[in-house]
Amino acid sequence: MFYCQSYGAKIESAEKFCTFCGFSFEEKIESNDKDARIDELEQKIARLEHGQVKKTATSSFSPWMAILPIGFVAAFLGFFALIIWIVRL
Repeated sequence: MFYCQSYGAKIESAEKFCTFCGFSFEEKIESNDKDARIDELEQKIARLEHGQVKKTATSSFSPWMAILPIGFVAAFLGFFALIIWIVRL
């Protein structure tokens, strides 16, 4: 078992292409230039990080953001009504 060079998914050794992205394993990179490979990996990391930032920005809303203020208002009004009821006795 190894990982796809393009997508990063686990691939069985008998497969000739990545089932996730379609990358062909028969194509070999003949260049031994490490700097070019490092630049390519840095670009992929930047794309992944950018995708994660978008994902967290859209999912930042939590139901508690609406429930807690309503709970605090209800507790305050309940406490206020209790004080009024005590003072009237």
